[in-house]
Amino acid sequence: MYENFYNLTKEPFHMTPDPLFLYPSDTHKQALAAITYGINKRKGFVAIIGDVGVGKTIVVRAYLEKAALAGMEIIYLFHANVSFEDLVRTIYRELGLQPATTDLIEMVNDLQLALIELYRQGKTVVIVIDEAQSMPLETLENLRMLSNLETATDKLIQVVLVGQSELEGLLEKDELRQLKQRIAIQARIVPLSAQESYGYIEHRLSVAGLDKPTIFSKGALDVIIKEANGIPRRLNVLCDNALITGYGYQKNPVTASIAREVVADFAGKKPRRRSPVRKWKTAAFVGAALFLALLAASYLLWYRPGAVRVAGDAHVGQAAKPESPEGAPPVVAEPKAGQAPESATTPASVAEQKRAPSAAPYTTRVVRQGETLYGLIREVYHTSPNSAREDSLISLVKKHNPVIVDPNLILAGSVIRFPVLPEGEGRSR
Repeated sequence: MYENFYNLTKEPFHMTPDPLFLYPSDTHKQALAAITYGINKRKGFVAIIGDVGVGKTIVVRAYLEKAALAGMEIIYLFHANVSFEDLVRTIYRELGLQPATTDLIEMVNDLQLALIELYRQGKTVVIVIDEAQSMPLETLENLRMLSNLETATDKLIQVVLVGQSELEGLLEKDELRQLKQRIAIQARIVPLSAQESYGYIEHRLSVAGLDKPTIFSKGALDVIIKEANGIPRRLNVLCDNALITGYGYQKNPVTASIAREVVADFAGKKPRRRSPVRKWKTAAFVGAALFLALLAASYLLWYRPGAVRVAGDAHVGQAAKPESPEGAPPVVAEPKAGQAPESATTPASVAEQKRAPSAAPYTTRVVRQGETLYGLIREVYHTSPNSAREDSLISLVKKHNPVIVDPNLILAGSVIRFPVLPEGEGRSR
């Protein structure tokens, strides 16, 4: 959507755990090394633990991508909430085997014979259990039976438990003490530091084809990194939405105000207060806009081309003109030097003008946060969305408000003039 605008070759912050985008922070490298060492040395059980969104899955997939090229037999269990019997049947199915019995103990014994044959062929069988904290206690307790499948020197099956912090609590339970003793290697992935968060964003932008350090202002990065609190998934979500919003505003680089808007949207609250200087500038701009709008409205209200000022108009700065005697021609003021004479008007026409309605030919609106010109036109003129009449009204309003360039991007606090249409026009319902 926004790739061309920011000169990117692909989306840098998509949610899929693509190993190509793995950022090698210290704990991510340690977790990857733990999996590599534990499996290569046939240690049996490896545990990778971390909070939601810290990048556990992308580390595992980065390893498995290499493992698949090495000819390993990989069994990836996405749904951990299974019984031990279902787990054993899954292993059979993924290895292309058919159980010869329905008895669970016999199935495990037969599985050992099959694993020994694969071991002789130089193959390593790896089971990755994602979201392991969701696995029933009974299934976790029986996992130790898989650890008993071994030769005199090596484990025949390698198990990688990937789970959130709750997995540590489960392993402390008394009924799982035997499983905990069998976990040879354990690594923990922690949130990124602020400096690592900056590096994470720059790394993903670089992988996505950006040929400069960043497309975020320093202020925008500060806002995003503070809100994400070191969680890569949050960084992805906030950065992606900031780029989308920046593209909508046609802003490159993304500004701090855009970042605050995105953060406020996801937090479900109003944007944070701006600095005093920014607030003063905004107030000055809004005040100037309101003054100009009121000045224009006053001019349009009192100005009548060709009309003579009479005694009642003294408040607008014009001297009263002498009235003509009954039946005499109208009095015309002598023009000053270099000044064109005013048009003569009969007393009758003056009386008609005094009786004419004095309503201004415009309706004015102060733009609120989030409003668009399309929405305001539908509200003022009661038009239907996407109607032909709506398009003509857009052109009319833009003509009377030259500062409007994009109908979808109007500044909150600005004043827009809507020409008053003859009775019956502007409705398309």
